Amino acid sequence: MNALTNPKAAQIAAEVDGDIGVLVPALDNLLSRVAGGESAVADFERNSIRLVSQLPFPDGVGHGEVVAALFHYRDEVRLDVEIEHNRMFARPDGSASERPCYLNDFVASVTIAQGAQEIPEEFVRHVVAGIAAARDAVRRHNRRSAAPWNEVQVAAREP
Repeated sequence: MNALTNPKAAQIAAEVDGDIGVLVPALDNLLSRVAGGESAVADFERNSIRLVSQLPFPDGVGHGEVVAALFHYRDEVRLDVEIEHNRMFARPDGSASERPCYLNDFVASVTIAQGAQEIPEEFVRHVVAGIAAARDAVRRHNRRSAAPWNEVQVAAREP
């Protein structure tokens, strides 16, 4: 809906903007919890905010970030959380291939009703578990696949 089809659109937008502001501390808390560090504001507009927190990988290869976007979506608030990284499957010589390491990927979204004061607890649990699993996915895969021909090696993509 827009202001042409809904005369209360401006009022709804103002309420959602307020809802976004209320949820920012909970989102910052979530990012600190999953990444183990502070988050930074990457983008901010009137009706959206994007927070980023550094995500170290256990093997020290590559660079990762947990990115969370909180924005207005169809008269509700939507939260998208994902891991962005530069980890690629490695070639036999150890250099980065063109294939991203999907084992370290994570994406989750939730739509939050107007007036909510907190991020849904079930979603928080899902994000905490999912990011922990994605962070440790290569090591876990290699432990389960004891055969050397099944071992996964990763390398950082050069900028």
